[in-house]
Amino acid sequence: MKFKFNWNTFTPKVKCLLVFLISFTVYLINDRTIAAGDTVSNSLLIFNFLENKTLNFDSFSTSYFASDSCLECFFRESPNGHLTSVYPIGTAILTSPIYLIFYGFLKVFNIPVELTHADFEPYRLFFEKLAATLVTSTSVVMFYLASKSKFSDKISVTSTFIFAFTTNTWMTSSQGLWQHGSSNLAVIIIILCFLKLNHTNVKKNKILFLIGAGIMGGLLPIIRPTSTLFLIAALVYCLVINKYKSVFFIVGMLSILPGLMWNFYYFGNLTGGYSNIGQSYYSFTLNTFLESSLGTLLSPSRGVLFFSPILIYSLVGAYKVFQLRFRKDEQLILCMTTAVILLFLNYCFYTVWWAGHSYGPRFMTDIMPVACYLMNYSLGNVTNRLFSHKPKNVSSFVFLSLLMFSLFTQVVGAFGNRGVYWNGSPLNVDVYRSRLWQLKDNQIERHSKALFYRIFSPPVESKKYINGLSGTIESVTFANQKNTNKKLQLPAHSGFLLKAQVKNTGLSQWFGYQSAIYKGEIRVKVSFYNTQENLVKESDLYVSGRISKGETTQAIGTVVSPDQPGVYDMILELVSHNNVDFPENSHNPYKLQIIVK
Repeated sequence: MKFKFNWNTFTPKVKCLLVFLISFTVYLINDRTIAAGDTVSNSLLIFNFLENKTLNFDSFSTSYFASDSCLECFFRESPNGHLTSVYPIGTAILTSPIYLIFYGFLKVFNIPVELTHADFEPYRLFFEKLAATLVTSTSVVMFYLASKSKFSDKISVTSTFIFAFTTNTWMTSSQGLWQHGSSNLAVIIIILCFLKLNHTNVKKNKILFLIGAGIMGGLLPIIRPTSTLFLIAALVYCLVINKYKSVFFIVGMLSILPGLMWNFYYFGNLTGGYSNIGQSYYSFTLNTFLESSLGTLLSPSRGVLFFSPILIYSLVGAYKVFQLRFRKDEQLILCMTTAVILLFLNYCFYTVWWAGHSYGPRFMTDIMPVACYLMNYSLGNVTNRLFSHKPKNVSSFVFLSLLMFSLFTQVVGAFGNRGVYWNGSPLNVDVYRSRLWQLKDNQIERHSKALFYRIFSPPVESKKYINGLSGTIESVTFANQKNTNKKLQLPAHSGFLLKAQVKNTGLSQWFGYQSAIYKGEIRVKVSFYNTQENLVKESDLYVSGRISKGETTQAIGTVVSPDQPGVYDMILELVSHNNVDFPENSHNPYKLQIIVK
């Protein structure tokens, strides 16, 4: 018996369940959490409250989070003396029901909830990923319902697929408890509530929709302060359309109170920890505007149109919404689109527009609910041709090409695990911003190679390959000057750019940093030894390219000098990273004497 899948035969509830399960499965299947210091407090706050009966993070000052001298990456000492998070707590509030279930699971199976111990870290990461996946999968279902309330199933399914799998909804929202995922869920529910409100005559339902939209709106500023723009847009729309009934929306906005009380208690203001760091990152100059705006849109490693070119159809949708601007629903979407434009302009003057160490246009994840919803207005002709037996034309080919490339960028991001090191190798992208504009070895290419070599592993661990490793370090360049045997003087604990010219003299081909294999990647290990021949500090230079016997290449990296003044030997050696040192007698270390002052 031949099985034929027919979407139209399913009931609305089954369709929603399928949308949720497909999203949930795809988001989880890469089996890793992609997060940062931004997400740590939201993944611990509810656990800490339930287990330790406190909202303070004081006990974490001596935890494993402080072991690498990066405690401030996760927590800060607030003006009231307690250790807390500089990041808003709205995501923790939104996910608190989920974490109550997680906590119950830990207790039922007698798993120790030792939050400050490194043994708990795998559980923290797993639950963070699971919570993020649940939130994002729910937002995908809400997006589908919002689209389905106005458009055909063909259009709704297509735009939902685009939102879920061809934008950073996948690579950011679903992979860790970033603020973006919770913000997007709130924005989508607001849109859905107002759309439902516009098409119901039941007074009770109208009140419930207004309160529901208000609750989500109230959470937005304490989830992500920049998302306050969506709250303002929703409030303006509500006041204009619903007049005095907007009081129910405002009542719902009382959900903002826990976050405001938290901010006032820990920081003495209503805006929280961001009030101390936000202003320093803004620069209202023409140069900042040009770099940030063009980078946000077109950078090969951060541009939203580079990673998700399918979003071009949002512009067509925006034009069609403007044509229908006298209708209630379209007035709502126009208000939200205005918030999107203002949010984009906000990042046009933000000096760290690339969002630090992340994948793709992380900041632009916040606009995806509205941008993808706009596509509903422009997909009619395309979907009619795609889902029918009509011959495909040029517009269909263009649409499918943009769709597939946008999907590709998310797939390689999710499964190209080792590509994550792109942000720091060979040079820290936060310092060397020119890397954001390089087409060669851009972030998508690095992740693509990481996925390729994850499937087709190079033989870097074989005995034959290792025995064939051999090379020489021919010269070293420090501070753009070729080094001689003279003693070099450096300030203590200072970073400097170091380059080395290296040559492959062995039979085995070298895999450089662009290959993204990580283990087995050829590097130059830089070691500092004091006068007692004790190792005091190590760094790596990253070898470029795939180098065969007889070929030369450059190794480059940022090296940090020792913390204490004195005389040191700086020794450079070729290594196969996280694998083995080069075979004995296969190369001679390069030695320089350094005076640290």
